[in-house]
Amino acid sequence: MLEYAFNNGGCSVFELKQGKSLEVRQAAGLLLKNNLRATFSSLSSSYRQYIKSELLPCLGASDRTIRSTVGTVISVLVQLERVAGWPELLQALAQCLASNDFIHMEGAMDAIYKICEDIPEELDVDVPGLSERPINIFMPRLLQFFQSPHAVLRKLSLGSINQFIVVMPSALFMSMDQYLQGLFHLARDPSADVRKLVCSAFVQLIEVRPSFLESHLRNVIEFILQANKDPDDEVALEACEFW
Repeated sequence: MLEYAFNNGGCSVFELKQGKSLEVRQAAGLLLKNNLRATFSSLSSSYRQYIKSELLPCLGASDRTIRSTVGTVISVLVQLERVAGWPELLQALAQCLASNDFIHMEGAMDAIYKICEDIPEELDVDVPGLSERPINIFMPRLLQFFQSPHAVLRKLSLGSINQFIVVMPSALFMSMDQYLQGLFHLARDPSADVRKLVCSAFVQLIEVRPSFLESHLRNVIEFILQANKDPDDEVALEACEFW
């Protein structure tokens, strides 16, 4: 089984990085994800490290589909290994976010979004060797992306933060004013995906943290009323959840 996992997984990593066609690379990534779920516990520590080290450069893959596939594999690995078992990942993500290179920023944000979606609690833990929890490190940059000229970065950053509304880590609690200002800024976003996430944020806040909206309730209601008439059906439907 171990030899099969090594051969299958090793080929998957290689093809994901250097496959001759987009289809082959994407299929290799999905094969790697499934193979890791099935065999991870039986892999040697050196092989686990090999896979992780080979994945990180793929955050900057030129094709968005490959970056998305890499983000999926990374999220699965974090579920299996936990953040503390992959400190190099946090460093790589932070470097990508600070790079001001769109491809690397988008690759990192896609991975962060998937981690937040699957296991948000993993970013709000103490990690040996880090002076702050991962969410404390990432939160300022995520909030900055609300102003990004790239719709995908606005969407991924807002979607990531929204995953923490219910659990409310201190990083979000302390940044609530900036977060709410960002929501009102994004309420007029040209991207329907972003506007839908703004609606989702207000729906969650009014349900679990209504005190945060008390002083903004008039503006929130005005936005929701407008969103109820949004030309995009999904935005309008999400806004209806507020009531």
